[in-house]
Amino acid sequence: MSYEYKLPSLGDGVTGQVTEILVSVGDQIEEEDTLMIVSTDKVDAEMPSDVAGTIEEILVSVGDEVKEGDLLVKINAGGESSSDTDKAQETPKKEEKPADPTPAKETAKTETPKEEEKQAASSQQTGGDTNYRMSPLARKIARELGVDSSTLKPSDGNRIKAEDVLQAAKTKQDQLEKAAKAPASSGGGVAFQPLPNFEKFGKVERKAMSRINAVTAENMHYSFSVIPHAWISEKADITDIEAMRQQYKGSIKAKGGSLTITAILVKAVAVVLRKMPQFNASIDMESKELVYKDYINIGVAVDTDRGLLVPVIRDVDRKGLTEISIELSEMSKRTREGKNNLTDMERGSGNFSISNIGGIGGTDLKPIVNSPEVAILGVTASVMEPRWNGSEFVPRLMMPMHIGFDHRVINGADAIRFLVELKNIMEDPFLGWF
Repeated sequence: MSYEYKLPSLGDGVTGQVTEILVSVGDQIEEEDTLMIVSTDKVDAEMPSDVAGTIEEILVSVGDEVKEGDLLVKINAGGESSSDTDKAQETPKKEEKPADPTPAKETAKTETPKEEEKQAASSQQTGGDTNYRMSPLARKIARELGVDSSTLKPSDGNRIKAEDVLQAAKTKQDQLEKAAKAPASSGGGVAFQPLPNFEKFGKVERKAMSRINAVTAENMHYSFSVIPHAWISEKADITDIEAMRQQYKGSIKAKGGSLTITAILVKAVAVVLRKMPQFNASIDMESKELVYKDYINIGVAVDTDRGLLVPVIRDVDRKGLTEISIELSEMSKRTREGKNNLTDMERGSGNFSISNIGGIGGTDLKPIVNSPEVAILGVTASVMEPRWNGSEFVPRLMMPMHIGFDHRVINGADAIRFLVELKNIMEDPFLGWF
C-alpha cells in the first residue's frame, strides 16, 4: 500500500519551512525514523514516520514552506494494494514486516503470557472501547503533550495514530483560544481597534511580525486581559552568594555549565514552590477548581534576536545546582540558535517563570504572568547599597526581586511571604535544606 505522510500540527496556525530531508527515494525505514526537519520560529521539529516501509516519493524540497496537512512523503508500507490502506495502518508493527510470513496470532504464541499481557496493555486503550490500539509514536506524543489516551478515538479504522493525538491536542488548544477571544466569557477581553491612518501625518514603513512576535503578542494580550495582576517587590542581599558563585563558577564551567545567578534562582525557587504549593498551581475557571502539581518545571526567559522565549527546565527539585547550570546553559544556547525541541516551550509545561534582566539593567519590573501559571519572578540589576550591620554602614550587593501574581489564586500576604522565603535562601542557601 502507499501511505501518505502529511505534516502534523506544529501549533494553531503555525507554518514551517523544510530545512533538512533525511531520507531518499528507495530508502527502507522503520516506524519512528525521522524523515525530515521542519523549522518554525520556535523549534526545529523532527518529523517521525508512524509506519515502516520504503520511501516511494518525496513531494517537498529543502526551503519549501509547509502547513498542517500538506503531503510530504509517500511510503510503501508493505506492498498491499491501496484498498488495504486502512487495514494495514491498523496492523501491529510485527505484521508489517513483509519478510515474515507467519500470521500475527502464530507469532504471538512464541511469547510468554506475561509478554502478551504487557504488549496488550501498552497498545490498547484503557477506557471506552478496549479494542482500540495505539501506535508507539502515538503513545509517546500523548505522554509528552499530556493527552489522556483514554479519551482518544481513531479517526479511521481501529488504531489510534500520531495524527489523532495531535488533533486532540490541537482541539483543546483551539477551545482555550476561542475562550480567550470571547470577551463576555473570558473575564473582560478587549477587542482590537483599527489603527488610524498614520500616512497622513508622514512617511511610515510596515514590517510583518515574525511568528514568535505574533504568538507572544497574542499570549500576552490574553494573559493580561484575563488574569487580575498584582505585583510586590523585595531585595535580597546576595553579597555572600555572589562570592561563592565566583569561587565555584570555574569548576562548573569545566563540566559544561555556567553558574549564573539565574541558575541559583531556579534552584532556590524550586525550594520555595515545595513549601508554598499555591504558587505551583493553575486555576480552572470552567470547573472552579485549582490544579496543584506534584512536579516542578520552571520556565526561564531567554533573550534572542527573534524575541523573548521561555524554555522550560523540568523536575528542577530533583536536580542539583551543577545539573541545572549545565541544562540551563545548553537550553539557552539551543534557544538562541532556534534549535529547541517541541517540548521545550510547550504551553502548560512550565509551572512558574523567571525573567532576569539584571544583565541589561533596570530598577523596577512588573512581569506579566504566563498563563496558565499563577506567578512569575522578575529580577533587575543588582547594585551596591549601604546596609546597617548594627554598628556601621557597610556596602552590600542588593538584588531587586519582583513577583507578579494572579490575584484570583494568590493574595498579597502570600506573595510577600514567597519573596521573603526566597530572600532568606539567597542570603543563606543552607536554609534551603530545611
